[in-house]
Amino acid sequence: MTFENAFDRSVGSRRVGGMNESVIREMTREAHRHEAINLSQGIPDEDETPPSVKRTAKAAVDTDSQYTITWGLPALREAVSERYADWKGIEYDPETEVTITSGTSEGIMSSLLALCDPGDGVVYFEPTYESYIPGVQFAEGTPIPIDITDGLAVEADALREAAADASILILNHPHNPTGKVFTPEELELIAEVAVAEDLIVITDEIYEHIVYADHYRSPVTVDGLAERTVVCTGMSKTYSVTGWRVGFVLAPEPLSAELRKFHDYTSICAPTPFQHAGVEALSLPEGYYDELSDSYERRREQLYDGLRSVGLDPVKPDGAYYMLTRYPTDEDDTEFCFRLIREAGVAAVPGSSFYTDGGEEWVRFTFSRNEETIDRAIDRLDRNRFWEE
Repeated sequence: MTFENAFDRSVGSRRVGGMNESVIREMTREAHRHEAINLSQGIPDEDETPPSVKRTAKAAVDTDSQYTITWGLPALREAVSERYADWKGIEYDPETEVTITSGTSEGIMSSLLALCDPGDGVVYFEPTYESYIPGVQFAEGTPIPIDITDGLAVEADALREAAADASILILNHPHNPTGKVFTPEELELIAEVAVAEDLIVITDEIYEHIVYADHYRSPVTVDGLAERTVVCTGMSKTYSVTGWRVGFVLAPEPLSAELRKFHDYTSICAPTPFQHAGVEALSLPEGYYDELSDSYERRREQLYDGLRSVGLDPVKPDGAYYMLTRYPTDEDDTEFCFRLIREAGVAAVPGSSFYTDGGEEWVRFTFSRNEETIDRAIDRLDRNRFWEE
């Protein structure tokens, strides 16, 4: 059945005005349509999920598939608190300062909606993960992007100028889409500015265990940040379970109390069986995380060398599993990506989706897939180098 427009007025709130659906997900759908290898969306291979974590989820479906407490399964909140005390050296009260959300994205969105008033300035570094831009719009905040494309470095004057008109700073570390790992000096600068301007900091640390740079440290380990920071992370990338939608949000009680209000009324609770699996996941030995990072580092080298071999110009990341790449044609980035899918059989993401305005000279590939898939993708690119016509 096809419905005619029944309204004599425009529909859609100002919160979604001018907004499009996710470009990343659009590229995934286009990849499926053309049977292309999907190096656009960061979807790990399912066989990388630890078997004991899968078994726990399957067993929990049979024994506990009803609501948990809104803030999350008590055993999971306790496990998160204990593990992150080890990893970050900060103790969060599992009763009042740890919230289990429906993925990290919901944690970030609930934080913005709870902590940002209309007109509040929100600083973020561009290129930026695409959901932050609509997130600020949903919260009716004022976006204040800082472009770090050239050199991928934070300039003190630019940060201080932006923060003077802001209430919130979003920090993605390691960074998507560049793979940047902020240096200790940059984190100390961010802490200094956040304290001086009384900013709330929202950190997206979902790639915290996929790091190749020796200088990585969690932002909350920097003096002045822990007491004003909402840490958003979760299971998706670390345990290769992006569809399970289990996020961890750690924050001081005054911030947690506010974001829990939005979480309660939007998602009620994260999927219960997968919360049980989270308890098992957090019991894995430290060697699991070392091998995880090592395996992605091998794939990073494989994709970097492969893209260079076919005439593209990638930037090697220090963390996460994405690679920004320049391409040598005059077409815009979106058209280049559509041609890449149609003619080469490989999907990437247009760089402009990571900017408020700009980024057209870039595309983003992921190396979240296994080595065999990356090899097949490079082979297709090598056999279909339309950018060299």
